[in-house]
Amino acid sequence: MDSVDFSPPLRSRQDSKMGLEQLGLGHQMMRYCLIAFNIVFFVAGFGLMVVAAAGLTWMDGVFDFSRSDIPVSQILLLVVGLIICVVTVVGCYGAEKDNVYLLKAYAGFLIILLLLTLIGGILAFKMKNQIRSRIQEDLMDFLKGWNPANRKAFDLAQKKLQCCGVDNYTEWENSGFPQQSSNGSSTLSVPGSCCIRALVEFDLAAPNDTCGANLGNGTTVAQKINTEGCLNKLESGVKSHIATVAVLGILLLFVQVIGIIFACLLARGIQNYQYSLIA
Repeated sequence: MDSVDFSPPLRSRQDSKMGLEQLGLGHQMMRYCLIAFNIVFFVAGFGLMVVAAAGLTWMDGVFDFSRSDIPVSQILLLVVGLIICVVTVVGCYGAEKDNVYLLKAYAGFLIILLLLTLIGGILAFKMKNQIRSRIQEDLMDFLKGWNPANRKAFDLAQKKLQCCGVDNYTEWENSGFPQQSSNGSSTLSVPGSCCIRALVEFDLAAPNDTCGANLGNGTTVAQKINTEGCLNKLESGVKSHIATVAVLGILLLFVQVIGIIFACLLARGIQNYQYSLIA
């Protein structure tokens, strides 16, 4: 009985040996373009991580008084940036090795990231107009309920941002902060973290409120303490950060769409070639 030859036809063996280079210049160009876009995508993902880390550094301790989930959003951005960097490595490897399965997995990851980016953008847009009111509410609640045991968070915000109070320094008069009397009449006193030199001189571990006690008229006050409220500075910082993230988000959307198209076309071209070998 004659033995059965399971080896592929001569044409298939020759084509396999020559490899996917036979797909032509268009395939090679698409492959290199996908790798190039992945490099851009990696840079954008890394940039997102840098922006998120910078945001966390700026917000470190400043939002401890707040019920806001803004710091949590920065952690999520950091995670998304890390995922993007990992996905780009998969895309580059899949394109370099002409691996259909990796390219399909890469395209699937990009579609999920694209949807998450769109959802995140919509939520950020809806929250944009609520930022001021949410921060203001948290600041006022903390100010009115001020006590020595929980003062550190607000002191840190005032020291770091060089501000005083919510809208302005006079709000401390109706807060829980003890007001002192001079010659039988009450005079405005504010925490030492409001003072102009608080950034370098105020110790959060051992707060000294002497420089903010018994403030005089407006001219004298401006020479002793920071008179601008913290609300505007917090709102400005958060919105500036959101604007930076928005620019990166637009870049990521563009790169994701291009990456999905190239990955699908590249995978389809490889599959068609593989089918032709067994046809």
